[in-house]
Amino acid sequence: MHQSYRKYRLFMNRQILISAIFALALSILSEPAGAQDFKKAIRQHYADAKTYVDDIQAVAAGGDVYPVPQCFTTHITQNLPGTGYHQEDISMYYREILSSDDQIYPSLALEFATKKYNFAAREFYEEYLYDDKQQIQFIFATTPDLAPDADHTCELRFYFLDGKVAEVLVKSRPLSGGAPTTIYSGKTVPEKYGAYYQARYDSSELIKRLFLALDTSREN
Repeated sequence: MHQSYRKYRLFMNRQILISAIFALALSILSEPAGAQDFKKAIRQHYADAKTYVDDIQAVAAGGDVYPVPQCFTTHITQNLPGTGYHQEDISMYYREILSSDDQIYPSLALEFATKKYNFAAREFYEEYLYDDKQQIQFIFATTPDLAPDADHTCELRFYFLDGKVAEVLVKSRPLSGGAPTTIYSGKTVPEKYGAYYQARYDSSELIKRLFLALDTSREN
């Protein structure tokens, strides 16, 4: 029991440090446009969020009861006409926020989400990063549908500033490994990727609503 408590304290101390770095990154993002490299700040927040997720997964894999993983997970399986078996997994990682000692239930802030699913034999993976206002900040997605051929997959990165897309990066990566090739880099979404971008943005909003529904249900 004592050993589990020490693990818990070490875990929480690390999360406090990560939260401080996260707050610093967000304060940088709040500066006027042009005052800093917003993409660099997003990348730092993304790296911190990934470290946070790795810590949560490591604790869960260790079999400890505490700390309870700060994550909501949904698992969907169904049979779709034309494509057959479909599986979709969404993981929503959050932080607890206590405004006062009198608060019984801490407020939960969605920070990072992953979505993995398939259509027939095609595999898809997406990541969503949110700021402290619950606005989408970054989307990373891989899809074979936009790849140049069957030997590659397409990677898309959408960077947001104040809730609006501010930079887009599209790469083609060989399935066999090796360095990716940049297909597009710019500040707007090309028409070719317009529908795909809109679907991912809509997904980011859907995940927020799903998270809110799960958060609300825990108090009832």
